[in-house]
Amino acid sequence: MNVHNQTNAIRSYPIFFLSLIITYIALIKISLYFTTMSEGLSIVWFPNGLLLAVFLLRPIREWIWIVLAIIPAEIIADIPMLTSLQTLQFILINLGETLFSAYLLRRLCPNDDSFNNIRFTLLFIVIALAINPSVSAFFTTLIYNTQIESQTNFIAFWRISFFGDSLGILFLTPLIILWAEYPKKFLFTQHLFESILTDTLAILLAIALFSIEFTPSVLPTTPMIFILMTLWIVYRNGLRSGMDIGMIISMIAIYYTIRHQGPFAIFDSVQNTLYIQEFIAALMTSTLFFGAFLRQMNETNALLLQSNAALESLAQNLENEVLNKTAELQKANDLLMELATTDPLTHIYNRRYLEENVVREIAQSIRHESPLSLIIFDIDFFKSINDTYGHQNGDNVLIYISQSVKTRIRKDDIFARIGGEEFVILMPNTSVEHAVILAASIKESIALLVIPTKNGSISCTVSMGVSEFSTQFDGFSEFLNDADMKLYRAKESGRNKIIWE
Repeated sequence: MNVHNQTNAIRSYPIFFLSLIITYIALIKISLYFTTMSEGLSIVWFPNGLLLAVFLLRPIREWIWIVLAIIPAEIIADIPMLTSLQTLQFILINLGETLFSAYLLRRLCPNDDSFNNIRFTLLFIVIALAINPSVSAFFTTLIYNTQIESQTNFIAFWRISFFGDSLGILFLTPLIILWAEYPKKFLFTQHLFESILTDTLAILLAIALFSIEFTPSVLPTTPMIFILMTLWIVYRNGLRSGMDIGMIISMIAIYYTIRHQGPFAIFDSVQNTLYIQEFIAALMTSTLFFGAFLRQMNETNALLLQSNAALESLAQNLENEVLNKTAELQKANDLLMELATTDPLTHIYNRRYLEENVVREIAQSIRHESPLSLIIFDIDFFKSINDTYGHQNGDNVLIYISQSVKTRIRKDDIFARIGGEEFVILMPNTSVEHAVILAASIKESIALLVIPTKNGSISCTVSMGVSEFSTQFDGFSEFLNDADMKLYRAKESGRNKIIWE
């Protein structure tokens, strides 16, 4: 916190504590004068609900100042009716109950002390609504039975005191915390028309039900319909809306019950008070628990959706990564295949590729009875070219000749370098006559080539042997050997010739 924020916080303390004192006194007066039966039995005790909410919302270092503010507020509210000793005793009971509840809830739920957490809600019900109020009610009842005149027996007074204290906490603590969490969120944020209609119906029904006279023959089960209504409101509009409407219904029920109207008026004053307290406890506790459960379930679903989205994104990324790696692997395989089947100098096929594919071409030629021809040629006096111009220029001659031949053959033809200056062209669906025509075209184009060098240009010729596959050949070796023998005859007869017969 920076200096400016600290200064503002310090300046706001007097306003906060003054507001706390005034509100605390007002809640005591409301509890005494507006929620108390004519016989003096208080249905709801609100101040402890405010105290517990403040302790839960404020840091522990401020608790001592809250205690110091509450002591004069309790004295101001109680002195007209109680002695100083009795006032001190009630101060200790109220502060002890709320401080101990807040401390336990903070310790047991250090990371999430809100009603979004179902564990916090359950501990709140057990600690703040059951255990601690029951202990406080015992001491309160003991004081009343020993120091203040009471016409109610010990057990009945303890039950009323317990429920009154518990209901005050149940009314105010969740609402204050929920409003503190979402101060800018209005009551009706979604399903506006439905919200107005449902809430109005619940309020009017509460007024109608608790304002009429009941006969002793009618059991007070009708008010339980409000539990279903508040649960529906929680489901549609959230926990805070349900708690707000639940409190309004409860206050309507209290207002008419203390006037001996409504379904609980058929009993005597003690039973009347107990039944209205039990009804409100059932209404508000079920609303609180269902709302907390629903909020945590929605948050869990949201986290699951986020997790699923993250998993889907991760799966998509992995899939893309796999596709990229597969593509890279395919490229690598293609490169390896190219390196394995391509002559690195001329970038035409090598002998390995020719031998791997010629078997297939021979099989198809035999199966379809189609002609298959082969041209083999080499460069005349290539050793002399290397000796005269150097091996680098000799390599250039091989490259030029390869490029020239590639422009004259078909896509299905296989053009390969099988030796130093020796080349083969395998031509499917080609008779020896057409192969000779192609060979002549290639031979003439090579003769016209002029390969530049630093020491002048190079021209060369080639000798060629042409053969057509015959079933008399025992595979590719004899086929190639037949063409090679014709190449040898072409070289023996003076070179720059084509032999096919």
